Amino acid sequence: MKRVLYISYDGLLDPLGYSQVQPYLRELGRAGVELWVLSFEKPGRLGQGREVEQVRLTLASAGVRWRRLCYHKRPAALATAWDVFRGVLAVMLLVTGKRIGIIHVRSYVAALIGLVPAALPGRRFLFDMRGFWADERVEGGLWPAGGLLYRAFKRLERRYLARADAVVVLSERGADVLGKWLSGRKLPPQVRVVPTCVDLELFRPAEDPVKPPGGNGLRLIYLGSLGTWYLMQEMLAFFAVLRDRVPGSSFSILTPSDPAALRSIIAGDGIPPGAAGRVAVGAVAYGQVPAALQQADCSIFFIRPSFSKQASCATKFAESLACGLPVIINAGVGDQDRRVREAGVGVVLERLDRQHYEKGVDELLELLKDSSLAARCRQAAVRGFSLEGAVRSYLELYRDLSAHRPE
Repeated sequence: MKRVLYISYDGLLDPLGYSQVQPYLRELGRAGVELWVLSFEKPGRLGQGREVEQVRLTLASAGVRWRRLCYHKRPAALATAWDVFRGVLAVMLLVTGKRIGIIHVRSYVAALIGLVPAALPGRRFLFDMRGFWADERVEGGLWPAGGLLYRAFKRLERRYLARADAVVVLSERGADVLGKWLSGRKLPPQVRVVPTCVDLELFRPAEDPVKPPGGNGLRLIYLGSLGTWYLMQEMLAFFAVLRDRVPGSSFSILTPSDPAALRSIIAGDGIPPGAAGRVAVGAVAYGQVPAALQQADCSIFFIRPSFSKQASCATKFAESLACGLPVIINAGVGDQDRRVREAGVGVVLERLDRQHYEKGVDELLELLKDSSLAARCRQAAVRGFSLEGAVRSYLELYRDLSAHRPE
């Protein structure tokens, strides 16, 4: 098998790096892949010497060599351009010096770094595009529609797809869209769906779940970042309906984001005072996430549906199911609604309004009567989101890309 270089513009020391990059790398290394990784780390995290060394040693124990560069944020476009320039130089040195044959890039900026080195003879290019990043930036209000950055990255997207020997996306819906983009190509790249996966050893149901003393209500949890895509006001409105039906219910919001804006929503007129008083806002380290999920009865996340979100798969989806928690979600995002309905592991709301909240609460209360629910959620995670399955998919891609073929 050819040697592999994995490029991530997300830092391995970021929360996403801990949940969605490091586990894959460790398991691929343990499976015998000769693997180097190049990541861009935030200056503040690079300053945590003990943590950096611990991650380096953990990866090294799995046979993974880690190269890291400092991530620059401002001025935005120039900082990214500078990072890309430095990244290309670092990758060229690694690819030629270590005779690396497969360049595996995670999303669009990493793809820009890997594109030139991937043109060297004998190299294979694995575009782990995941979602439709440029469209996400516009639909999330970060870039203007039709603006220079959007047009530039859509052109680059076409180049990535033209150069790619294989492409990875997160959902079947995303793969369907991609298939239309690639139609008419003589030699289209191999397309593989690898959803956001979870470490099933770390995320698992509580061995002896118990209700808190005097707790007769339901414990709802939201886990993860806030911001453009997650519809917190609608989640709080759903909780208010739940609280009316099941007094004593609570809502725990665990987020690394600044809670100031969230507290202003909670204090707003849309959330009844009684419900607002049962909402707790906090944060936990990655290693404490499973315990936080184990203390809840159900997980909720509403995501604003859009074109780009057809290709998404929320990390919290797999983590919740792995801990035996049913999920409350809205329709139209990735494959999540289909998976929930097929496995019977949650509630899907077609619309986010009072009528559908009330219907959703009825469905949730009925679902929670099922004593096999937690086991069914766990099994859905094992079948569809196991780290082992994701690693197996990547190994198959690496073997395919390592096979001899004419240049």
